[in-house]
Amino acid sequence: MKIELAYAESTLILDIPSSIQVDIFSPTAVQNPLGVDAFLSGFLQAGGDRFLSGDPPLIVVNDGYRNTPTATILQWLDQLHPGIVDSAQYLISTGAHTAPTEEHYDKIFRRLWERVRDNVSYHDAGDRSSMISVGRDGLGGEVWVNRAVLENKKILVIGSVEPHYFAGFTGGRKAIFPGLTDIDTVARNHNLANSLEAAPLKLEGNPVAEHLDSLMAMLERDKFFGIQIVTDSRRQIAGLFFGRLSTAFRNATSIAEKIYTRQVFKRYDVIICEVLPPLDKNLYQAQKALENCQTSVKDGGTIIILSACEEGVGSEHFFQLADKWDREANRPKDDRRHFGSHKLSRVISIGKRVDIRLYSTLPDDIARHVFYEPLDNLQLFLYSTGKECENYHLAVVHDAANMVLKIEND
Repeated sequence: MKIELAYAESTLILDIPSSIQVDIFSPTAVQNPLGVDAFLSGFLQAGGDRFLSGDPPLIVVNDGYRNTPTATILQWLDQLHPGIVDSAQYLISTGAHTAPTEEHYDKIFRRLWERVRDNVSYHDAGDRSSMISVGRDGLGGEVWVNRAVLENKKILVIGSVEPHYFAGFTGGRKAIFPGLTDIDTVARNHNLANSLEAAPLKLEGNPVAEHLDSLMAMLERDKFFGIQIVTDSRRQIAGLFFGRLSTAFRNATSIAEKIYTRQVFKRYDVIICEVLPPLDKNLYQAQKALENCQTSVKDGGTIIILSACEEGVGSEHFFQLADKWDREANRPKDDRRHFGSHKLSRVISIGKRVDIRLYSTLPDDIARHVFYEPLDNLQLFLYSTGKECENYHLAVVHDAANMVLKIEND
């Protein structure tokens, strides 16, 4: 049996020995994707026309590490309100990510880029001068938000909703927190992911998700209007949700769960996780695949992350933090929670139960430095383990950084 997997802008073909039992999981592709008519109808019904009347809004959009069809939505808005694309100001919700590249700008805005270029800015989580304090959160830390959020009376948030490995789901409130807040607030929120209650698909009882909700409660919620999108495995639009940001987000999660979740009834000896662009660009993003699928691996089994990581680890701070990590105690040597602690902590915790392998372009020493064991020959690994193990069960998960395997009774 031959299986094709996307890897490094090419295709990797694996020959699966006949002795191995294989299950293949992929996100759903909808038969009737939504288009401009569904968008205009839903937007108008939710009061979007009234929201756009008067002064143009600030439009908050995702950065280049997401597959949000931002340009399509803007083109449809321009049909409804000619000129809105040219008159609006845009703020890219980067959170703690690096500044957008020209490639990212082109991906976000497509052919609209030259029209909007002069009206686009991006958030820098380390630049307090671009932010205003809005008080202290329940953890006692001061919360800063990009000043544009407070200075604009109307904010249109264009986002996409998929499962997220510790916030439950992407989208909605994540465009603002952590998207437009300060690095210390991002760190406090993300360090709540040390709890295993912070899990994909989970909102209630998830400390990360509940903290995000509490942060949003510090702002004037009525100024936000959400356009929340769910795309399918072919990046077609499967769902469109409008209105109050929190409501649009919650409504979108049910469709996202149907498209990106598969119930499984057994655990696997090996799971191969294919990571698709743009999340395959660095290891910091590719870890989502590990988290989405690891609960469906048998104790002592192996999970393999297939991600080129051509941009490297993705965070120099994250890489340097590993130098200060006590692997035995699974905590920083100075016993302080730093930004990125949750990533290292979770990899070590998972690695105590299963073997974590990385098939990538990263040098072996770099992968090991952040607690991944490199795998040089995936085909040979399958042949050798297939001979050693009877009743060998393999799962292949396409688009694993978005796809969640949900084990029955978990």
